Amino acid sequence: MAYRILIADDATMNRMLVKKVLSQNLEDLVFEEAVNGKEVIEIVERTPVDLIILDLIMPVMDGYETLRLLKKHPIHQDIPVIVNSAITEINSIENTLKEGAIDYFTKPLSPNDMNIILPLKAKNALKLYEQSRTIIELNRLIQEELKNANTFANIMLPKSGSFSGVDLFIKYHPSLGIGGDFFDCIEQDDRIHFMVADVTGHGIAAGMASSMVKILYRKSILKPNIMPHEIIEEMNQSIFEIFDFAGEDNYFVFTAFVGIIDQGKLYYANAGQPYPMIFQSLTESFGEIHQNGFIVGMMEDVHFETEQITLKKDDMIFLYTDGLFCTGESSDFTEWKKVFKVSNQFIPVLMTNPNEFLDEVFYTFHMIHKVNHTDFNDDVAMMLIKLTS
Repeated sequence: MAYRILIADDATMNRMLVKKVLSQNLEDLVFEEAVNGKEVIEIVERTPVDLIILDLIMPVMDGYETLRLLKKHPIHQDIPVIVNSAITEINSIENTLKEGAIDYFTKPLSPNDMNIILPLKAKNALKLYEQSRTIIELNRLIQEELKNANTFANIMLPKSGSFSGVDLFIKYHPSLGIGGDFFDCIEQDDRIHFMVADVTGHGIAAGMASSMVKILYRKSILKPNIMPHEIIEEMNQSIFEIFDFAGEDNYFVFTAFVGIIDQGKLYYANAGQPYPMIFQSLTESFGEIHQNGFIVGMMEDVHFETEQITLKKDDMIFLYTDGLFCTGESSDFTEWKKVFKVSNQFIPVLMTNPNEFLDEVFYTFHMIHKVNHTDFNDDVAMMLIKLTS
């Protein structure tokens, strides 16, 4: 495919010389010509251009103004520009480079300029632009794939709504369009099964791993009268069976909180998740579920414990992943205390609008990250389960 080079110079002889030099040293070139900056803008508006060689002193619109207009335009700002001018003052050269020109050369052209310097500058600029466009296209394709993967992931997530005896409210914010945090809630044999989990890593690989975790979870809860600790232990064993089959480079680990609501009681087991909270409707206050265990996938022969809490009508269970407060520091695990503090600030909102409560908590931590100049770059999954009977 031919490269299209636009030569902008009000002197016909200068344009002819640049064309001759480039044609003799480079292949597959097509040329456009302009005598002022206004024509440059008109040409790039109607046809793709791969490189602009721009004279600074031209009538109607000079090279300085032309360069500024090009670099402000969202479509044309990436076109490489090599400045060509008889002006040799260092300030002039510095200003054009600051405005976005990638290189320059001065007139008149010496034999070395014609045979080596100018062709090399043009070749490097064309290669750079071609690579840049390739990267842009790859990013576009990746974003499209992430969008499709996110659509699939959202289909797999439970939907906010009513189950027998509970209402479900959720908020999901993947850091890269798709992530490793997820939750599930399903009614099985008159019991409400739910889980929130956080797979190590981000992006498509973590999203695929979380889909596998969900499949393992859905499979385990089919067993009658199974308890949360048994669910986690079964998933952990399945992970090591997959690990043995796939090899060391393909294993993954994840944290999980597994719960079952059955006849007014919450049965639960925790595998490395931040402490969930219980909103007690009678006292209108939050309590914490202080139980923890090993991360799933770390050790094969690990046992977990099921504990229980008695629930009342209008009590709520609030679960979240550490992406809500995590900044990547090793001390982050204890920062779940901030979630407890922030959640208490929005109890009046929680009692009237649980969805708005989730939004307020999420926005508050977003602002905390902003104030602390830390990146809000981890996946976040939040789930709120309210007992309605």
